[in-house]
Amino acid sequence: MRLAATGVVAAALMATLSACVSADLEDPAERAATGAVLGATTGAALGATFAINPGYGALIGVEAGAPLGAAIGYATAPPAPSYKPIAVPTAAVIPNFYDGWPPGYHLPPTNPEAQPPHEG
Repeated sequence: MRLAATGVVAAALMATLSACVSADLEDPAERAATGAVLGATTGAALGATFAINPGYGALIGVEAGAPLGAAIGYATAPPAPSYKPIAVPTAAVIPNFYDGWPPGYHLPPTNPEAQPPHEG
């Protein structure tokens, strides 16, 4: 029971670590660092839960989980964009497109401030 409780506490701590991250996780180095922390936590939890000696199992789990978590974090980072940014036009592309009501619609009866439909 003690080993299972240790694993549950370590897993809960690992789940709360994601809320503490204020870094840009699209950067491969920061993603690897976060993966190392999560891998070390997972390794310690699993090592303490399943080993005969919980302290030694947690130590081995941290040593194995941190590099694996860092490698997975680095490998799953998205690549940098390889395209040029699209320039947004300053003026409307289709002038007066949103100025009138669609065909078949009429002026709402309860709103006297609404603009009447354009003819044309």
